[in-house]
Amino acid sequence: MAETGEPSAAAREVRELKKELQRVVTMILEDEDDNGIDILSESIRILSRLREMKLNRSAIIGMDTKIKSVLNELINNSTVSSPPLIMGDPFVSVSTEALDWMKSNEAELKSQEMMEKSRDLVNMLLHKLYCSFSDAKEAAKELKMVTKSQPACRAVFAEIPDSIKRLLGPISVTVNRSKFQLQEDLIKTVLNISTDDINKQHMGEHPIVIHVLTRALYYGTTETKRSAAMALVSLSSLESNKFIIGKSMAPTALLQLVRVGDPLAKMDAASAILSLCTVYQNIAEFNKLGAVQIVLRKIGRGILVDRLLRILAVLSSRQDTVFRDEEVDAFRRLIEHRRNTSSRHAEDICSAAMWFFTRR
Repeated sequence: MAETGEPSAAAREVRELKKELQRVVTMILEDEDDNGIDILSESIRILSRLREMKLNRSAIIGMDTKIKSVLNELINNSTVSSPPLIMGDPFVSVSTEALDWMKSNEAELKSQEMMEKSRDLVNMLLHKLYCSFSDAKEAAKELKMVTKSQPACRAVFAEIPDSIKRLLGPISVTVNRSKFQLQEDLIKTVLNISTDDINKQHMGEHPIVIHVLTRALYYGTTETKRSAAMALVSLSSLESNKFIIGKSMAPTALLQLVRVGDPLAKMDAASAILSLCTVYQNIAEFNKLGAVQIVLRKIGRGILVDRLLRILAVLSSRQDTVFRDEEVDAFRRLIEHRRNTSSRHAEDICSAAMWFFTRR
């Protein structure tokens, strides 16, 4: 009668091989000197032995996920035949193809490990931000820094459950002066993560992102308003987001910032308007909100003339753009500016705006 509870010799060997393979692959991942041929050879020796025992698939049950991934891929893809053992020494001949594959896989696993660490870090900071008022300010500052300096922390953002809700929750309802610094850090974080193409659609379609950015254009520090405007520029680089932003209250807020904002904030708002106005429907929306009149007044006062001339040329491109009688004086100043400018680029833009203006 067969004994129970005692593993067979083969099972014991499989267990030892699993431990040894885990140790060897860990050494591969940690090797920084690019001199790991002996280590690579040892890993192939172990795999060959597992193959000989015909236990390749079952032997990996219970292994660490990373080790399991390496073993599975080697079993499925390796073209190296089972190498001979010489007097029990762990020496094998390693083909160039096998060595290149192992190096390539090592880089991929290190990248996966970095992404996992980044995901854990961002998740931890979001938890502190959303669940602990006392830790929120510190967490917001750290989140702002890591999403600026570490691409991996930006890339994993859309993968984390409820990431937007947890990020913007502290400022999604009301913002008073006591929260201005928190708001500034969080809006800057929104700008940072919006620069990653992976996040643009996720952010643009989320119901609170555009709302929070729009409110930040009205209330907050100058830096907050600038970050909000530039986040809209970043998000609007995705065509579908242009329509979403254009249908929101953001156009009104951007025009208000052009009208009364800080000079640098005006410039960022103008950039956002230009980015949105590559969509015909948005041109109509800005015209309906009186953008032409606001822009002409600012040009008449010599404010951001070159940039606002570009906006005027775009806004004037629609046949239904309305110019009021009192803007005749502004048009005269437009002609004067064209005569006096030394910039060929500005002259061309001014000419385009005048052409659209006069063809009505």
